[in-house]
Amino acid sequence: MVRMVSAIANGGTLMEPRIVKQIIDTSTNEVENIEPKIQSRAISEETAKSVLSMMESVVAEGTGRNAQVKGYRIGGKTGTSEDGVDTGKYVTSFAGVAPISDPQVAILITLYNPTGEGGHQGGGVAAPIASQVLGELLPALEIAPDDTNQIEQKQETEVPEVRGLTVTDAEKLLKEVGLDANINGKGEINKDEVKVKDQVPKPGLNIYTGTKIELYT
Repeated sequence: MVRMVSAIANGGTLMEPRIVKQIIDTSTNEVENIEPKIQSRAISEETAKSVLSMMESVVAEGTGRNAQVKGYRIGGKTGTSEDGVDTGKYVTSFAGVAPISDPQVAILITLYNPTGEGGHQGGGVAAPIASQVLGELLPALEIAPDDTNQIEQKQETEVPEVRGLTVTDAEKLLKEVGLDANINGKGEINKDEVKVKDQVPKPGLNIYTGTKIELYT
């Protein structure tokens, strides 16, 4: 999965996996560099750019919103799958690249059968971990932010408990703390009567203002 994401970030070029970057002989100080090798072209450069743009949209306004990092353009894709048939267990993931302007890092977060408060969906539990890792990794690699204004403007807020509330009250409470709501239900509903059965992310998680909370009715 990391090779696939890297190929997209590399403009469609699939690289040969490389674990060792450099070998140094401590007795002679001779240095042997293990140079990157191109294996093949996986997809066209045009397709790679299109998919990379879609991945950025996933993090900017889709299921991967919790993978956002202040000041950086992040691209990614969330994943949620069942681990077997009728087992009640899940495999949750987030695969991404950063920064979109000049990709330097590929990341894969995979959680097997997560059982915490965040639920079992990729956007709710795997994406926030990616945000934390990239939030420390990108500055450590001295990768300059894409937008310094974004660093100053983005604020964090705590996800409130809205389960058990009517959709109307839930939307109102979320708006008060700077969050939006996305309603997941079948057909038209009466927001003043229908109650929220579940939410993602779960209460207590710190996320950026403007993020949409998935409400299940």
